[in-house]
Amino acid sequence: MTLQIKLKSLKEPTEDLDGLRVLIARYRPRYLPKYKENWEQWWKDLAPSKDLWKEYVKDKEIDWPEYSKRYISEIKNNPKAMQLLHTLSFFVNDHENRKNNHLQQEQEQQHKYDLIQKHSVVTLLCHCIDENHCHRSIIKKMLFELAE
Repeated sequence: MTLQIKLKSLKEPTEDLDGLRVLIARYRPRYLPKYKENWEQWWKDLAPSKDLWKEYVKDKEIDWPEYSKRYISEIKNNPKAMQLLHTLSFFVNDHENRKNNHLQQEQEQQHKYDLIQKHSVVTLLCHCIDENHCHRSIIKKMLFELAE
């Protein structure tokens, strides 16, 4: 089974075809009460740092190319983020041997592995409306590069 990666804003409606819904935002949406949370997992390690988010989204001090470059650097220098990316990437191109080798991992990652394995789709979510100028698109690209 090859894993499909979808990208959505939290503001888009939840659909059955979304599979495993993973929030990759730094902040929990204030407009959404806890009892209405529409994701199964929250992986903050794949969110941009508070400073980078502030410079790009809030203060608009940097442009998209600069944000992308710095975000990729943050992810590559964050062992937890890279571990999450590697876990997802094992499923993107359905490499059975890689999956079997990957079973030798720590308990927390095993739980994520098991969750992903139950789905044919993982939908990455955050607050941004435009996925082309959102870290979700960078994560998706990084996943496919790792899966090659």
